[in-house]
Amino acid sequence: MNITTDIRNMIVTMLAEGSPVWYVAGMVNMRSHDVYVIGCEAGYPDKAKLRRAVWAERNRVPQAA
Repeated sequence: MNITTDIRNMIVTMLAEGSPVWYVAGMVNMRSHDVYVIGCEAGYPDKAKLRRAVWAERNRVPQAA
C-alpha cells in the first residue's frame, strides 16, 4: 500500500476526532482494513496517542541535509 503523507495524516486526524474507521475509509476511498492498519500504527484506538501523532507530524523540524 502506497499512500502519501497527506492522506495518512488526514486518516489519523479523522480517527483522532472520533470518526469511525468505516467512515474514514469511505472518505479516503480505501478499504476499512487499510485505514485500521494506518490508525494502529499511529496509536488507534487511543485518541490521545493519535492526537500526539498528528501534533508531532505537524511540528516536525526538517532535518539538515
